[in-house]
Amino acid sequence: MDLSTVGEFGLIELINDVIQPTLHTPSVAARRTVIGIGDDTAAWAGSDALQLATTDSLVEDVHFSFNWCAWEDLGHKSLAVNLSDIAAMGGVALYALVSLSCPGDVDSDSIVSFYKGMTGLATEHGVVIIGGNLTRSPFVTSSVFVMGESPTGRLLRRSSARPGDVIAVTGSLGAAAAALTLLTREGCAPAYTPECLRHALVRPRPRLNEGRQLADAGVECAIDVSDGLLSDLSHICECSRTNATIRIDQLPVSPECREVSLDPVSLALSGGEAYELLFTCPDRIVQKVMSQLDCPVTVIGQIQSTSDTPSVITLDQDNRPIDTHGTGWRHF
Repeated sequence: MDLSTVGEFGLIELINDVIQPTLHTPSVAARRTVIGIGDDTAAWAGSDALQLATTDSLVEDVHFSFNWCAWEDLGHKSLAVNLSDIAAMGGVALYALVSLSCPGDVDSDSIVSFYKGMTGLATEHGVVIIGGNLTRSPFVTSSVFVMGESPTGRLLRRSSARPGDVIAVTGSLGAAAAALTLLTREGCAPAYTPECLRHALVRPRPRLNEGRQLADAGVECAIDVSDGLLSDLSHICECSRTNATIRIDQLPVSPECREVSLDPVSLALSGGEAYELLFTCPDRIVQKVMSQLDCPVTVIGQIQSTSDTPSVITLDQDNRPIDTHGTGWRHF
């Protein structure tokens, strides 16, 4: 049935059934939840830990298209991009509020799929979906607000890079950007995009466990790669008032990127949507991190001197600066 037939309260009942597993996990958030969906507000027992909060929105035909993103994918990614921000602070994600706007002729099964995608990821990370909002709109917008905490108070901050730090990144780069390029390129049907690349775009894996491990190991500076490596490293340099150099021959380019007719280095440098953790720390700490994390960690450069005009210089394999042509995603 379409939403105008199901009605607001009928839809809320469907959603409440789907998100119930998040309330029945052996997580800190589930134990603290007092009231979830069904009242004017949610309620939970707080703690003395440092609190974290973040929000993000995905807008139809701006951030995604239903030509290549299923409703379940949208639910997963809507939560994942927010969990990635918590991961970039080294925190624990606890609660999510979900606001969904869509046309009245959307069918109820699509909305159930949306929440199933979100619930799967929430349950994996002990996050409880405690409420939100539903409203009619001419197009689909998914907005999620996530709350978390830092039990130890050791936060990963953009402003903590220091001269001499190495620059490192988790995982690999470029796969999601390659998918987005192929899927939105004029005349290129979604069927021609390898599924492994599309999956990297619509099902990113937030590095929550890795973020906490970085903080515990003594890392103090990090950001998630959402807008592109160069753009996000520039944010670190601007906040820390430092210069940085990175080497293209050390970039952990996703193997899948090399299988399509695109420039893998440009995708790794300027393509966003990776949601890996980019961090800086002394070399002795990165060696410890490499031995502890389950995912690959690659050193790609170094933080140089402090500066009133922070910059990022990209070097080729012969140590020569190169023009990278672009910095990453910008909203405006």
